[in-house]
Amino acid sequence: MIRPAGATLAALAFVALVGCGTSESTGPVAPPDRSPVASQLTAAPPSEPAPPTYLELRGADGATYLSTSLHPDPVVRDADAVLNPVDERPAWWGESGLPGSAETVVIAGHNYSQSAAPFRALRVVQAGDLALLATPAGTHTYRVESVGPVAKGALLSDNALRAQVPGRLVLANCDVRDGRPTDDNYLVVAQAVVD
Repeated sequence: MIRPAGATLAALAFVALVGCGTSESTGPVAPPDRSPVASQLTAAPPSEPAPPTYLELRGADGATYLSTSLHPDPVVRDADAVLNPVDERPAWWGESGLPGSAETVVIAGHNYSQSAAPFRALRVVQAGDLALLATPAGTHTYRVESVGPVAKGALLSDNALRAQVPGRLVLANCDVRDGRPTDDNYLVVAQAVVD
């Protein structure tokens, strides 16, 4: 139930399945929320495309509710065409575009039902929120257009949906609903804010 569907889905078809690896069980995990956290980013206009290093999510009120470093190595599809980040940190999909390029940027991360990971916060992202993506060349700002679950593998079946969209950012994880894993990926789709 991605909202709105039309153009948003066109940018997402290349997103492979996000692997839902196992993690040590720490018992029930509190549901994600939008509690404020300290921001680690400062405004620095980007000068050129570069790999992302840090991500923050902010509400329309400007309050930061997710602040996390990205894994320093890009994630790539494994032999089963699954994106499976090596640890809890989200990672830039190395086959997607660089922030500031004419291609869609994809960041994939884990979400578990029995332990916490930064991308569990995707479930509380709302249209209109901001995503800030830092690179060594500066910080890119994106406004969230849509959020929602998509069946794993559904985006790989139609080649017409593989179009690249300049300024597009996609955040993807394994969907966990009511404390249970689902057969979906949860996607946040955002577009670069032009100053």
